[in-house]
Amino acid sequence: MEDPIEIEIAIEEPKHAEGLHVLGVNRIELCANLNEGGLTPTFGQARETVAATPIPVYAMLRPRQGNFTYSASEQHQMLLDLDMLAKAGVGGIVVGALTRDKQLDERFIQLIVDRAKQYNLGITFHRAFDVCVNPKETLNQLVGLGIERILTSGFASKVDPIQLAKILTWSNNTIQIQAGSGVNAAVAATLRKAGITAFHCTARKWSLPEEDMLGFSGEWNRDDKKIKDLIKAVRSSL
Repeated sequence: MEDPIEIEIAIEEPKHAEGLHVLGVNRIELCANLNEGGLTPTFGQARETVAATPIPVYAMLRPRQGNFTYSASEQHQMLLDLDMLAKAGVGGIVVGALTRDKQLDERFIQLIVDRAKQYNLGITFHRAFDVCVNPKETLNQLVGLGIERILTSGFASKVDPIQLAKILTWSNNTIQIQAGSGVNAAVAATLRKAGITAFHCTARKWSLPEEDMLGFSGEWNRDDKKIKDLIKAVRSSL
């Protein structure tokens, strides 16, 4: 029986969702402003992405760049955005929130969970996990809240297989641990040896035309080679 590998690709343009399932991608993380780590997409982005693909689309729920401590107004905005994303047809959300002392903002995440359940949305807790002060306790809290998965690099700027193996041990198969940040074909085998079966990456490349248009030239294109190489490396390491 084949190991249950999951590949998730982060995109911000609906057209980049087309055909991802053919490449072997299992899920999409939809964001605006990937250069800022991913922010909440618009209704139009979400609606068009859902229409472009048969695979689940999870949308980022993050109102701004920077830290993960949100004011009452920002939290209200996030709840309103959750309603909007649900109406656009997404299958889940990607969210994280901490208190000022970098503990899990359990009260607010509970509000998010309750609202998401009304729409039958799944929830991924993002890399706010990597900067919390008590990750093992936070993991147990997230399990108790019914969060599906944690997207983590293992507390580093790029994936740390040793730390990810430790987090997997903490999880004891109660929550999915998804590796993200610097995930590519070159590190796939090491991550598999650490026990990782869920992989997240951004796969795009910047293309410039010959003609310069006052700095407005260029566009992001999907990097299919990176996706294919990752999937091949993950599968060949089974």
